Amino acid sequence: MWRQIADTLTSEIRDRAYVETGRLPGEIELSARFAVNRHTLRQAVAALQSDGLVRIEPGRGTFVQHELLDYALSNRTRYSENLLRQGLLPSQQLLGAREMAAPERAVRDLKLEKGERVLMVELLDEADGAPIGLATAYYPARRFDGLLEMLAQGKRSTEILKHFGVQDYLRLQSRITTQMPSEETARLLKQPGNRPLLCVECVDVDMRGQPIKYGETVFCGDRVQLIVNAGDDA
Repeated sequence: MWRQIADTLTSEIRDRAYVETGRLPGEIELSARFAVNRHTLRQAVAALQSDGLVRIEPGRGTFVQHELLDYALSNRTRYSENLLRQGLLPSQQLLGAREMAAPERAVRDLKLEKGERVLMVELLDEADGAPIGLATAYYPARRFDGLLEMLAQGKRSTEILKHFGVQDYLRLQSRITTQMPSEETARLLKQPGNRPLLCVECVDVDMRGQPIKYGETVFCGDRVQLIVNAGDDA
């Protein structure tokens, strides 16, 4: 019986049935569902832990261990390439786009004058349709006048940059920190509000070294692991 329960839960985990909570239901709920005693249920959960599908944290619950996506950070970081390399289908949802006064961090990293305007673009990053990150990008409004209109027409960011004369670009730097999600961010990423996020702040430059984008991306910490390529010379 415990093996049948383990097989059922394994199938549900692989179908991402618990992606929103990140954990299995409690012992009482699962025991009632499968009509077994707690000893039998614990045998099933122990088998899942042995297979690396869950981790048991006494007093907190049983957490699902989804396969981590490797996200490479280098001087040529590209979102789509990172996913396609692992056989995953990349997609993005446009959540918002507007012109605004540059926030202090964008002024600093884009080398703008205080009070200059930027174009802010917010995207939900997905892998095989599942959310993995929330990205916010800031572009100098003076240089990229018309970018928002092209974005609204469905054009890709690489195509848009080429329109403005940016044939290629490099990642100048990435700063990695952690933070807790806001209620809205947790909702968009379909994760619990008490689970930390990986935060990457980045600056992209054109081939002349001129900053073209300051970005902030928060990744689901239990779905993404960041790989830093130390061999890059940028």
